[in-house]
Amino acid sequence: MDEHERLAIRIADEQDVVLGTIQLVDGDQDLHDRLFEQLVDLLVEGMFLDVRDGYLAGELDHDDYVAAVSDLADKCREGGLLPLPLRHH
Repeated sequence: MDEHERLAIRIADEQDVVLGTIQLVDGDQDLHDRLFEQLVDLLVEGMFLDVRDGYLAGELDHDDYVAAVSDLADKCREGGLLPLPLRHH
């Protein structure tokens, strides 16, 4: 398994954990908001990984990959989703 696959699995696992946890924090709005923000960050990260998957699978050539990443980044910036906050582990 390569680094890209491990990252995709980690992000999917984290999404599952956040989705499961967010249901358990009823009444704690601060924690709910923090988990929701984390989920959005993970979903954005997943969208970029999906574009990279297309490139690695040969569905996109280099120029199309760069254009797709740039387009996604522009849309995320317009929606206030980029830059992603730094994570502290």
